[in-house]
Amino acid sequence: MAIEETYILENPKSKYKIKHSNMLNLTIFCSGKHDLKPEYVEATQDLISRIDIEKYRITYGGGSIGLMGTVRNTFKNRGGTIITSNLKLFLESGGDDYVFDNISDRQSKLIELADIMLVLTGGFGTMYECLEAITKNQIREISKKVIIFNFNHIYDHLLAQIAVLQKEGFIKNTLDAYNIVVLSTVDEVVEYLEKFGSP
Repeated sequence: MAIEETYILENPKSKYKIKHSNMLNLTIFCSGKHDLKPEYVEATQDLISRIDIEKYRITYGGGSIGLMGTVRNTFKNRGGTIITSNLKLFLESGGDDYVFDNISDRQSKLIELADIMLVLTGGFGTMYECLEAITKNQIREISKKVIIFNFNHIYDHLLAQIAVLQKEGFIKNTLDAYNIVVLSTVDEVVEYLEKFGSP
């Protein structure tokens, strides 16, 4: 039975609350929506199927729906380790490693656990997660890479808006200064993850 604290339920069966090995935690932000276009599901499957399960654990927001479910099922079916940080509102059977009453604490845990973050395709929730991580880098609360996977040019307009804000002086530095990495293909993401953390 999980132990309840002020905001969090931590599954006492979880082996992953403390990093006991040299493995890295890859936090993934993505859509939890049904009925997405097949190309987004296929690209996610392709990417997750090529992530080194000996090097990375995947941390994500829990659940089995949409791209979030694709991430979980694809990685677990290969023998990879999944760590979940979920909301009570979205709980499914099977248990989660961390369960929170509110989305702010849930997201903070995902960012805390991360060694590196990967933003796949998604809507408001995914953009919120992405921008929170970037903001934490901006104010130097953290210093962690945030990969934006701009598959199918899905984030072109977001990146263009950031460029406008830079031009007008509201964002002072380059994307690199905020640890943002923009990649457009599965091959690029896989190659970056392979090299990340290497001497």
